[in-house]
Amino acid sequence: MKKLISLLLASLLLTQVFVSCAENTEEVSPDSNVPADPSAAISETEEETEITRENIPDNLPEKNFDGRTFTLLTRETDGIYYGDKFMPEELNGEGVNDALYERNTKIEERFSVDFAYVSKNSTWGNAQWNNEMTNSIMAGDGAYDLIAAYAATVSENISKNIFLNWRDIPNIDLTQPWWSQRAIDALTVNGRSYLITGDYALSLWDNMFAFIFNKKLAADFGVENMYDLVRSGEWTLDKMSEITSAVSIDIDGNGQWTMDDMYGLATDWATSIDTYQIAFDMPVVSHTADGGLELALSSEKAVSIVEKLNNLYHTTHGAYTDSVASNIDTIYRADRALMYATYFEKITALRDMESDFGILPYPKYDTAQENYSSTSRDNFDLFVVPIDVKDTEFTGIITEALCAESYRSVVPKYYDVVLKSKTSRDEESAEMIDIIRDNLTFDIGYLCSSSLSGIGHIFVGLIRDNSNDLVSKFAAVEKPAGKLLEKMLVSYGIE
Repeated sequence: MKKLISLLLASLLLTQVFVSCAENTEEVSPDSNVPADPSAAISETEEETEITRENIPDNLPEKNFDGRTFTLLTRETDGIYYGDKFMPEELNGEGVNDALYERNTKIEERFSVDFAYVSKNSTWGNAQWNNEMTNSIMAGDGAYDLIAAYAATVSENISKNIFLNWRDIPNIDLTQPWWSQRAIDALTVNGRSYLITGDYALSLWDNMFAFIFNKKLAADFGVENMYDLVRSGEWTLDKMSEITSAVSIDIDGNGQWTMDDMYGLATDWATSIDTYQIAFDMPVVSHTADGGLELALSSEKAVSIVEKLNNLYHTTHGAYTDSVASNIDTIYRADRALMYATYFEKITALRDMESDFGILPYPKYDTAQENYSSTSRDNFDLFVVPIDVKDTEFTGIITEALCAESYRSVVPKYYDVVLKSKTSRDEESAEMIDIIRDNLTFDIGYLCSSSLSGIGHIFVGLIRDNSNDLVSKFAAVEKPAGKLLEKMLVSYGIE
């Protein structure tokens, strides 16, 4: 593989998401014209090639870029170097790593390009990555052909008008299955798409949220079949709370709930709770009929969700929460939590756990809710094109090619090898993974929370504080968030 630039600065990862390509099943009516010679029809049929995931064409022009360098700005976040998720340095015999390496080699050879990756430190609450990116773009440096940004913070730059509309980039086809259609739908406003993601972002997959459950504890406590609950549509917030409370035990009987006791559920105090907003169809911001956006967090349903979760986490003591991730891992590995709400990168790290576990989607709010929904932790990559990009055709062709090849060769390795074969320990869990993937959902209000007065994080704050006062919390931030939303909408052409 060709050169890798790493500038690490200490200061600063379906139906609608990733759907499989369907075969052409268009029927020919009896009245259609047919060749006079039946053998001709047979010959033509034999020459047709069945379109599969592995050979689906990207319809890109064949171009020779004479060794031009394609430079991606990426990041290091929480000790994870995201450049490795785009370009590993060498083959190492591990399926996903080698699929990434071979994808890059294939695109390099096909278009005669060289890949370079610039990495800078980007963490939640640290503005340096955004500032350095903005300064480079405003200076017209033309330093980057593509930017893979931290989903939780990149929205802060939309009002600066420094990104191009992906719908204006040549050779980008957002209807293709390698682009996350649900993310595109959620993040498109007034026909403009500044933020997109797809199969080129392995971080989108790494960060998918799910529940896992300890099969030994489920058997010990006589818990009903969890998979059947999902299939029947009965896996709901109330059912989850019922099971969780029934399993929780103050083991030492001292009245103090610690990590030495037994719990029905273990979660962190942050994004695993945020995900309930998506799971229960409780949007922070909604799309309006005229193509705009409006604040939508305050509702009777939202108030009910907050009350029920506070009862679970604080009154029944059914759920263990901790700001130290290793503590949650410890009690789950020690068979002291029936369920664990976490993301796939964490789940893969549990493959050596002694007790067997299964995978479930997040529960629905109630049985009337149509689908099980989940999302990706806000640490995944969103792609943007800077306004100072030197050649939009170059960016479009190479980005589309990389995303398409990821769909064809990388994601099958990740999904089938890492998730289904190594992580999930039964075919039923693989079925649950399909449900999670096919219903991956996004909320522009939550992803843009940092640029909307933190409105997307009111919910998790209420659960942390054991407060049911959603209405007043929303009222306190509604006006400033509304003004910021109006400002952001101007960048989408809505005055």
